[in-house]
Amino acid sequence: MCWLLADNDDSNRDTFAAQWLLHLAAESEIFQNPAGTISNLPKIFAKLLPHVAFDGMTENEDWPETHIHQYSAGDFQFEVYVSPIQVWLDISENQPGRGGSAVYAGIASFAFHTGRRFIGDPEGLSAVALRRRTDAMLCSALKHGSTNHLAPHPYQVEGNVENGVPALTWRHGHTLDNIQSMIETGVQSLAHCVPEMSHASFSFESNTFQDANGRPLLDSTLASWGDQLARGGEARAGVATFKRCLLLRSLVRQKGDARSALLEQVLCEPGQFLESGQLGGIFY
Repeated sequence: MCWLLADNDDSNRDTFAAQWLLHLAAESEIFQNPAGTISNLPKIFAKLLPHVAFDGMTENEDWPETHIHQYSAGDFQFEVYVSPIQVWLDISENQPGRGGSAVYAGIASFAFHTGRRFIGDPEGLSAVALRRRTDAMLCSALKHGSTNHLAPHPYQVEGNVENGVPALTWRHGHTLDNIQSMIETGVQSLAHCVPEMSHASFSFESNTFQDANGRPLLDSTLASWGDQLARGGEARAGVATFKRCLLLRSLVRQKGDARSALLEQVLCEPGQFLESGQLGGIFY
């Protein structure tokens, strides 16, 4: 694949998980929001979020050559800031779980198709957004096979030890390194909040999620983990989030010959890993 040759990756980082996921990303079924080829922002959201209205565009007095696109649907609203070279999002007035993943996916696709970079909000990121933005960036990087249209917020690069969020290592133009860093950061971030994850995994033999005893891990159990997060004061995570993180964690833990076998399998027939239906739509 061309992205492997063009990556200019000269580091010593172990990128097995990143390589495996990029091959799996050839199967569009793993994404909730397909990549598409549209480069017009209102049209992108009309497809991804048909219930959301485009309320118009105004100039931003604080940022030269930057326009603010405003969108709303009842009490759900967000603003997208668009300049000739970059784009960012303000969705801070909304509760998590109101369609934010589709908003992130739409803006990242817009950045990819128009040669811009999707940056973090210059006004800052909340503790919730610190985790969610890394998730969204990873999904877009896999979907488009590149991280060149993405840039982390300084808070992501710094990390937040108190909240269990490691620093994100990032080098523009180094797709494999960046994807691997997002994988490792995402796994550690969620595992910090949900220690039960350390006793679960994804089985590449049966293509199912399993508990510590090898029994099927039910969606109801994963949903209860989300309830636990909410009771602990954290933002609730959905079933797809836990499945995604368990897959990532299981990839990172692979060793030796198992890695070579898995790479050969996903390269030759990536669809075989979706036969059980467990990985469908676990990426945004």
